[in-house]
Amino acid sequence: MLGAHGACFVGAGFLLLSAGALGQSPLVPVFTDVTSLAGVTAVHEPGPNFAIGIQDITSMGGGVAVGDFDNDGWQDIYFVSGGAQPDSLFMNEGDGTFIDRAADAGVGRPHMGTAAAAGDFDGDGWLDIFVTSLGFSDEFPTVGRHILWHNNGDLTFTDVAVSAGVNLASPTVPDGLGAAFGDYDLDGDLDLYVASWIFFSDGNRLFRNEGDGTFTDVTVSAGVHELGIRGFAPRFADMDGDRWPELLVSADFGTSRYYVNNRDGTFTEATQASGTGLDGNGMGQCVGDFDGNGLLDWYVTSIHSLNSGAADIPGTGNMLYLNDGDHSYTEVSVPAGVNDGGWGWGTVAVDVNNDGLLDIAETNGFKQHNGNGIQEWEDERCYLWLNDGTGAFVESGVPAGFMDDGPGRGLATLDFDRDGDQDLVLVVNKGRFKLYRNDLPAGATRYLRVVLDSSASPYLAPNGIGARVSLRSGGAVLVRTIDSGSAYLATSELVAHFGLRALEHHVNLRVEWPGGRDTYVTQVEGNQEFVVRFCPGDWNGYNGVTSADFIDFRHDWLAGEADFNGDGATDVQDFLEFEVAYEAGCP
Repeated sequence: MLGAHGACFVGAGFLLLSAGALGQSPLVPVFTDVTSLAGVTAVHEPGPNFAIGIQDITSMGGGVAVGDFDNDGWQDIYFVSGGAQPDSLFMNEGDGTFIDRAADAGVGRPHMGTAAAAGDFDGDGWLDIFVTSLGFSDEFPTVGRHILWHNNGDLTFTDVAVSAGVNLASPTVPDGLGAAFGDYDLDGDLDLYVASWIFFSDGNRLFRNEGDGTFTDVTVSAGVHELGIRGFAPRFADMDGDRWPELLVSADFGTSRYYVNNRDGTFTEATQASGTGLDGNGMGQCVGDFDGNGLLDWYVTSIHSLNSGAADIPGTGNMLYLNDGDHSYTEVSVPAGVNDGGWGWGTVAVDVNNDGLLDIAETNGFKQHNGNGIQEWEDERCYLWLNDGTGAFVESGVPAGFMDDGPGRGLATLDFDRDGDQDLVLVVNKGRFKLYRNDLPAGATRYLRVVLDSSASPYLAPNGIGARVSLRSGGAVLVRTIDSGSAYLATSELVAHFGLRALEHHVNLRVEWPGGRDTYVTQVEGNQEFVVRFCPGDWNGYNGVTSADFIDFRHDWLAGEADFNGDGATDVQDFLEFEVAYEAGCP
């Protein structure tokens, strides 16, 4: 759908940005544990039958999904308990507190859950929740028990996993960990990938959304079927800038995968060719433009061991793959200072100090000796790496107050109190759920939160998932994306957050929608949540629908470059559909 009017307003150069001079110590945020104060008191505790199965994955669980489930503008939290207690649905009251509405919402049944992902799979305007599960708590682990909570729009949910065809991933083994929504075929609805860890379960599955409330298992035909993948965390992300998302899977025992989207419903496995897959025990993952070149980089948590010679512990440490373009990466975790994260699990790319640079937070910990009989990773704390703008990170977990030493698993970001800085939620395996409020000091809170509304187009995924948001201020360009990828058993809010502390008062935005259309917004003020709505009739992306849009569309259509409906061809149907959209104006 990209025509002559899809050019970027910022040119080719992307600049590094820092809060002051490059190399200065970045501002350290202050995190406060407000779990009890906020009323999100819950404990992850696997059910009594969770460990009864072919292979015990009890110690790996601990999921959470963040989203605005009642569309009131405040981020809510779905917590996967593990089965001894029902899951929790913490609804944000807008005053710094939450109330667990799970029972009233119909999602409070005890089950052996592991992970959660949020996404509006049926495009009705309400976020749904997919939960990987091994079955009800009063039964033995059973295949076919994954849950798809359909949001009914009245703060109730209905499990439609069976009718939708996503209740079963592994056909033979109770298995299932991280999951992610994403529109890999750009047909406007959210597809689903489910990761599974047990090596013989054959449970890593790609489900294509048919647009009628059902999914089809296309794992084999899409080219992503491989036996022996020990999947933990999947993510759909456009890594080469062609607006078609790749499929990234962080996986254990050297089986992480990088699948390139062929733009025809299939993928090509390119892990080794891309220079990725070096992580010995890929657990969690996040993507973000860490070096400011406009391309998404890939960070994968793994095990760092003092005894890396142990047969089952490669000990590579975390991997930071910097994107060189054309699906080629350079691994820089050691010089960047982010290689040693202990036994890493969940991780997020997030600007915690609002300086415009993406930082990295990570959870850690596991009770296992390192081959020398030493409990190397027990009571290992969380890590917080602050980006200093030179390609290096400064570990600041202790001074920032983000240093929980329980066996952390799921980690997600949100701005639960809407004060402009990013808060963190943490799930501790067999431990207390944690909510960390970010209390940035005065003068460091300039920000912009960008929310995307793609509801006016049937050819775009809900909530703008898959879109790329670029912010320009002077010579600096910051890039964020909207995705529902798994950090490790967890998904964060669907918001593009920009720290503006070092930037000008007004900024310009460019939204690159999947499929090729752009929207440009100039002179946006900071310190607000700004909604960018896709307007089908605004062909050139500027200033709403004007006569210039009709002129530009006609020019592109005559040149064969106006695939308005995204069917791969420019024809009369495109002209007719655009004419209707043009007459309708912007919503």
